[in-house]
Amino acid sequence: MSQYRPTVLTVSLSAIAENFRLAKTVVHGVPRRMAVVKADAYGHGMLPVAKRLIREGADALAVATVDEGIALRDEGILAPTLIMGGTYRDGLAEAVRCHLALSVYDIDTLRRLDQAAQRLNTIAHAHLKIDTGMGRVGVKGEKALSELLDFWAQTKHVKMEGIFTHFANADGDPEYTALQNSRFLTALDTVRKAGYHPLAHASASTGMLAGEEYWHDMVRPGIMLYGAEVTDRVIGLTPAQTLSTAPVRLEWMEEGETVGYGRTFTCSRPTRVMTLPVGYGDGYPRILSNQADVLVCGRRAPIIGRICMDQLMVDVTDVPDANLKSEVVLMGAQGGERITPDELARLSGTIPYEIMLGFGARVTRRVVD
Repeated sequence: MSQYRPTVLTVSLSAIAENFRLAKTVVHGVPRRMAVVKADAYGHGMLPVAKRLIREGADALAVATVDEGIALRDEGILAPTLIMGGTYRDGLAEAVRCHLALSVYDIDTLRRLDQAAQRLNTIAHAHLKIDTGMGRVGVKGEKALSELLDFWAQTKHVKMEGIFTHFANADGDPEYTALQNSRFLTALDTVRKAGYHPLAHASASTGMLAGEEYWHDMVRPGIMLYGAEVTDRVIGLTPAQTLSTAPVRLEWMEEGETVGYGRTFTCSRPTRVMTLPVGYGDGYPRILSNQADVLVCGRRAPIIGRICMDQLMVDVTDVPDANLKSEVVLMGAQGGERITPDELARLSGTIPYEIMLGFGARVTRRVVD
């Protein structure tokens, strides 16, 4: 974070709160919502986002690591919290001490979890993870599930709070999603017949939109909360990040002059070039060179030349009001225009998650509500 550089990433908690309200309307009738705040809430700031979502009525939180869960507890956030990824043995005891729910899908983890809870004279919380076709983590197949349940019956200090899976392509392959859900229901039936009554959950944002049959007892909105990827399917979602800066130079260049490393842009007319103090060293993708726009005075202006580590150049010839005091928006809204994470992701050949998570530590963060 820099005190002396105008490049700022602003996060709107109000936008996230409104996106959460819209997510609730999507899954009418589903009693519980687990808000996903892993990876620093997709780059938006885990602690302020988690606090706001709890105020908005989130029933639980989801993170990826024990460290993320501990950070929530250290901040006084006591909501039920699931660690969705695999957990190294060194983190099990601390997770139990902090009353974090762990994903369990193998006997060794379950044994160590039970032992840790016994030592601490408490009950450990766990969600049984089923691999229905993602191929990432989870217990796979009836035999492995039966063996795990047989061992679980011998434990005395681990409560099965939930059972969950994750869809591999909920927005692009309805047939495979239905197959995954069928496998999940089979596993759920086996678990319930064994005497357990966990909360069942399978749907992240795209799964929530795939159909009511995928909602089960709880849903896990993630990218939807941050206003990306599914904005064309949930009207009203608003991106919560704004990346802005201010120019450090304005200069006219003659027709035929070139801009930037590699001389990849040649001025076809007298061109007014604005230099901005932001580059790929801040996490703004270099692949957007000569592709993306920025917003100046409420109008789009194209990036010209190769994006540098610390700077990039913009053609503001058609924005006559642009000056050295102008706010420049690289992602976000200005006037009637908006540049979204989805737009930058499409131009970069990636997904909006990577765009939102990519901004580096020297970009100043500002949370507004």
